[in-house]
Amino acid sequence: MDNIFSEFLQDHNLSSLIIKLRHDFRTPINAIVGYSEMLLEDLEVGNSELISPLQRINVGGRELLTIINQNLDNSLEKSLTTLLGLNPILEAINIDSNPSLERVIENCQLLKIDASLTNILSDIERIEVSAFHFREVLNHCLQTSLLIFESGASNPSISSKSFQENNLTPFKKTHLIENQTCHLLVVDDNENNRNLFTRQLEREGYLVTTATNGQEALEMIKTGAYELVLLDLMMPILDGYQALKLLKADEDWQHIPVIMISASDEINQVVRCIEIGAEDFLPKPFNPILLKARIGAALDKKRFRDRERQYLQQVEVYSQKLNQELEKGRLMQLNFLPSELLQIPNWEVSAFFKPARQVAGDFYDIFQVTDSHVGLVIADVCDKGVGAALFMALFRSLIRIFASQTTMRNVYSHFTKDTETSINDTYISELNPIKILEAVSLTNNYVAEYHGELGMFATLFFGVLDPQTGLLHYINGGHEPLFIINPHGEIQQKLKSTGPAVGMMPNMKFKVEQVHLQAGDILIGYTDGVPEARAVGGKFFTDERLLNILTKPVISVNELLNEITQSVITHIGEADQFDDITLLAIQRVHDGAPAELT
Repeated sequence: MDNIFSEFLQDHNLSSLIIKLRHDFRTPINAIVGYSEMLLEDLEVGNSELISPLQRINVGGRELLTIINQNLDNSLEKSLTTLLGLNPILEAINIDSNPSLERVIENCQLLKIDASLTNILSDIERIEVSAFHFREVLNHCLQTSLLIFESGASNPSISSKSFQENNLTPFKKTHLIENQTCHLLVVDDNENNRNLFTRQLEREGYLVTTATNGQEALEMIKTGAYELVLLDLMMPILDGYQALKLLKADEDWQHIPVIMISASDEINQVVRCIEIGAEDFLPKPFNPILLKARIGAALDKKRFRDRERQYLQQVEVYSQKLNQELEKGRLMQLNFLPSELLQIPNWEVSAFFKPARQVAGDFYDIFQVTDSHVGLVIADVCDKGVGAALFMALFRSLIRIFASQTTMRNVYSHFTKDTETSINDTYISELNPIKILEAVSLTNNYVAEYHGELGMFATLFFGVLDPQTGLLHYINGGHEPLFIINPHGEIQQKLKSTGPAVGMMPNMKFKVEQVHLQAGDILIGYTDGVPEARAVGGKFFTDERLLNILTKPVISVNELLNEITQSVITHIGEADQFDDITLLAIQRVHDGAPAELT
């Protein structure tokens, strides 16, 4: 990689350059994709909990490969006629690849934390090292292309060979636009110097305007459009140092490159000017060849910065629009969650939801499935961001639709058996909760069959509660265990997984379990964003800290959730929230027949 750009300048071998770049980028990508696929194959009959992060690593690697193939296509040889044409391509690769690269690194680090994965740790580390190597190659390319560009524009000995072979002068070859469109401002109190500058620069095709001191120059800059300023250091009224300081302090004009003109005994002041922001300096008397080279290099760098600034402005506009759309998505997603929790007589319900980003993959729900039964859902869709949020809406809707569909199908079946029997509320309320829980299997099959190629799934708990008796039938599809605790902080039961995560494969088996909640008992569920909440140093909140809170005497379910969420948020502190945080809890306050659910 060290010599490829120099070879390009010397031999103008664009094909070799593109081939070399593709090779250097694809090498670490090959390791990321290859090792992740190998580990996924080994885990098909192993630990299914590792499939999701390894799939995200594999997808990230394939996304990197697509980005490289699209940006370094063979057709670039036709359009890549100057070295400057390479840098925007590398910048595009840098911007496009960053999310995928972060996904690979983030999931590698997540897997490395698990102490039980010693048998695959070396392969995970190879993937992580490859991801960092990809970033190093990209950074090296960006830095080298810019340095070679600058040196090639200012050092004729490097660039003249290939340029002369194409019958082009090195200066016109490196300029992005014709010299006639470049307007230069020469600031010098000496008339002979101004005349000499003007004549030499006009011979090169530049448009030249002059000023006699720094104050006059600043006034002219405010009313004119200048590509570059040649600024003498020693002048009356306002010298070059003072004029430069004012120019670089102004946000509107600080981007204009300035080349200082100085006598040799003023070198210390020139250094100060460079520190303030001057692009370069020329000693008096100046060499005409050096003058042209320095101006050419400064103008080319300005064009590059102008393009970069324009691109960043476009990115900012796009980012604002994207944020607006994400805000709409956030509000829409909140609309999917219960705006008000279902009020159940003799029961207290509480929930908490805090997404890691504007939209989330977590969700909870509590809804009436029959006159005498309540549905309870808490779930976590794999991954984060917009994709997870879309699947969150799908999972939530499917559970509700299929639960309702099961109820209506049962009613229809009853009605057709005896047309003289009216469909009454009593019959509907007596529907077997196990039938309602079929919604989980129907949701699993729908997602796996119609969206299986996306690799999206959810850990999901769905329970059907009879508030009058406290009997809860439930399916735990690969979700974090739910706890039943009494008011004294004693764990009565742990509702572990009764089946796999929902949506991974069609026709998966889900076992229905049941449990009875006594007066005072609390059922609490949460997503993995609670125990895996990270502090600034990366330390997890942990299951142990959560259990310490759960095993304290409880006054109310609201106070319990408040204590948990405040502890988690305090633990995170100034760190970025790593994952969505969701909790759902319900407490049986009294025995007895409930009034109508509201």
